[in-house]
Amino acid sequence: MSGTGSLEEALELKRSGRLDEAVIAIEGVLARSPANPVALAHLAEVQLRRRRLADAGDALERAESLAGTTAFTARVRGDLRYREQRWRDAARSYSDADALGDKGSWSLVQLARCHLRLNELEAARGAASRAVERNDGDSSAWVVLGDVALREGREDDAVALFERAHDRAPGDEFAYAKLIEARVLRLAPEDREREVEVLLRTADQGNRHLLAVLARLRSAGGDDKQAAETWAARRKLHGDPYARKMEAYALRKAGDLEQAATLFRACLLADPEDLILFRTYVHLQRKRGALDELRSTLEELVPLAGGRRGAVYGELRKLGPTE
Repeated sequence: MSGTGSLEEALELKRSGRLDEAVIAIEGVLARSPANPVALAHLAEVQLRRRRLADAGDALERAESLAGTTAFTARVRGDLRYREQRWRDAARSYSDADALGDKGSWSLVQLARCHLRLNELEAARGAASRAVERNDGDSSAWVVLGDVALREGREDDAVALFERAHDRAPGDEFAYAKLIEARVLRLAPEDREREVEVLLRTADQGNRHLLAVLARLRSAGGDDKQAAETWAARRKLHGDPYARKMEAYALRKAGDLEQAATLFRACLLADPEDLILFRTYVHLQRKRGALDELRSTLEELVPLAGGRRGAVYGELRKLGPTE
């Protein structure tokens, strides 16, 4: 794209998933028009999708300082806070987006997910029900309602709700996996893994969410080594950062601390602002006595850590000066 590209051209790059190019294009727009709140808001969303949380927050602050909070910026702030696992703050932002006129169902579904994370089941059901009223075809809203039913111990209702989610979007692999998981949990424990394995060997080999179901079943059955192998299979099939992180946790539980540390390090360098991941890695390396490895990783994290840079410096200070 030339230096004279329009914002619409930049947004087309965003829609097509060409996020690095979208950043360059939006920054080109901002070079010509620095006080463009719309461009800044979209830059925040792209940076968030690139996992550049500090950069996303900075662009969002600049956008709102110019034009105030809009439905769009409130939704993006909700996504940012959700990504930071700040569920209460995220819920407030999604509520703001809805109040400011966000017409889609995304903010309501995310609001419901926040309430679910906070174990506020009535509030989660209310937000998800509103999302269904707004868009009956949104399978994600039906999935949240199914999750609420599961939390409340209403297994039959949960299956029925997951079936609705699957009916609304037969191609939604996550909704399908939730349905299968709810069904197999009604089987005897010794039959659950076999049922999912059969599905994975037949029509659903590429369903990464179904692989996650199998991994969780194996972990629940006490076989963390096999759970790690299942997460590894998903990672190799899909290049999946979440699967890599879950593989690391499973390896840690299985006692393979060296391999777990290697994977946690890769996860942390790819997602340096994940505070829980950061603390997990630091604790594991201290437990292993791998302080040189820890120092090396921390030094590599410094320019990447964004809003978590203070935590990185704090751990480096604890390690003391190099000899």
